[in-house]
Amino acid sequence: MTEQPNHSDYTPASFEKRVAAWVGIVYMLMLTAVVTYTLATARSLPGTAPLLLVPLGVGVPFIVVHRQRQGTAPGGLVGSILMLVACVASVVLGLWLGLPALLANLAAL
Repeated sequence: MTEQPNHSDYTPASFEKRVAAWVGIVYMLMLTAVVTYTLATARSLPGTAPLLLVPLGVGVPFIVVHRQRQGTAPGGLVGSILMLVACVASVVLGLWLGLPALLANLAAL
């Protein structure tokens, strides 16, 4: 019996694309929750827009660290550190500004 070679055209997605897909899924869930809340209560959620910074601020550091380990990070180590600091700042600011507004809106139910 001769073995036939496997000629699969399947190419797995890159690490960056997988991270972007997970960030997109989180955005989809967030927007679905906001639309569902708006339709169910006929009220919007004012002041919660900063929460939209959080998924990107969590996803981008994975890409930055991955590229730094591969040696393909733009700006080298300094650029990577600056990008990580910006991501941490976006997560902290997003939660600091968005969570109180979200909790205040949900407490008004």
